[in-house]
Amino acid sequence: MPRAARAVETIPFTDVNGGLIQVQGSVDGQGPVPMLVNLGAGVDILSSDLGRRYVAIHGKYVSLRLTGERVDLPIGKVLTLAAGGVTMEAPHVGIWGGLDGSGVSGLIAATAFRNITSTFDFRNHTIVIEDAQSFPERVRPLVRIPLTLQDDLGIALALFARFDFGNGKTGLCEIDTGSQGITLDKTFAQAQGLAHGAAASGTVPSIAVAGAPQTAIPTPTVKFADLIYDCDVGNSFWAGRAFTLDLPNRFMYVSTSS
Repeated sequence: MPRAARAVETIPFTDVNGGLIQVQGSVDGQGPVPMLVNLGAGVDILSSDLGRRYVAIHGKYVSLRLTGERVDLPIGKVLTLAAGGVTMEAPHVGIWGGLDGSGVSGLIAATAFRNITSTFDFRNHTIVIEDAQSFPERVRPLVRIPLTLQDDLGIALALFARFDFGNGKTGLCEIDTGSQGITLDKTFAQAQGLAHGAAASGTVPSIAVAGAPQTAIPTPTVKFADLIYDCDVGNSFWAGRAFTLDLPNRFMYVSTSS
């Protein structure tokens, strides 16, 4: 069952780097630093500088980036991890040098939302941690969509939903707030007749959350790359929209209005 929040909690965010979700994060109650809420990160991650200071390392976790590169992460625990003043669940935290010098000090992954219900509101630039009263009110007018969760040893978590690309073509796509746009795997796209030749980008007839045709975007521009999944749906799809996650019950809720 979802953990009931004591009250509705709101985390403000700003759009950076073409639409990524930046919040003011804090580790162990220290001063705020910029972090990205990246549902595609798998596990919460801190930069080398923060990690050396605050992570009590107890082992290593090996991850794959979206395009298949191996990433070795020293992993451990912190006392607390907060976003916008809201304490998040952070049972495992990795350290990654890839953040060093980027201006981003950490990534808050889907694991932070594993046991709660939350709304990502791109219109009002907030993440709302719902409580027992607000959640049913929030989702009553919405369409419920099944999620597939990729849970790796209880350490990393990724979220997937089926998306419809028009003309009966569908794919199981990662919901990735760490990406700005929409990317299709080359092999998947060619097999579905959505890509031809070696083009790195193009358009597809449409994209919508499967089961919610009102979410359709006609002829979106997409990228083609060698991915480890069918497709990756970033924040451009959600611009001006909102979705609500109920990860304990493996559902996402989306609006019926376009």
